[in-house]
Amino acid sequence: MLRIMITLSLLIILAGCSGARFHTNITKDILADQVSTRVARGDLQQFYSDQEAHESGAKLLGRVEGQFCINKNHDTKPNISYNRAKSHAIDALKNDTMNRGGNAFTINSCSETSVSYCDLSVLCSGQAYDY
Repeated sequence: MLRIMITLSLLIILAGCSGARFHTNITKDILADQVSTRVARGDLQQFYSDQEAHESGAKLLGRVEGQFCINKNHDTKPNISYNRAKSHAIDALKNDTMNRGGNAFTINSCSETSVSYCDLSVLCSGQAYDY
């Protein structure tokens, strides 16, 4: 009996929300650009060393970097882990690779850096390749 009442309550709640509409300032063009960039980053080849890239015949395009910074805000403490910041820095490194016309990359180092206007800053460096 309790199960039936819970099920009916959920159905009534869901029916009440069926006409809800959400509005955003994200346009179709912005959304398409964000999705295509994310897909392109996912299509990049990652070599685990510069030697592996060289042995595969990839052409070196140059050094790339990606940095992520959480700006200092005296009202709040940063609510992001080092690993999350590192992931964002790697995404920025991948963007730099794509901007150079590359489709492959290596990550040579990632480390926390000291930047005066950041509570947390992570810088990743590597190489961009055309594979």
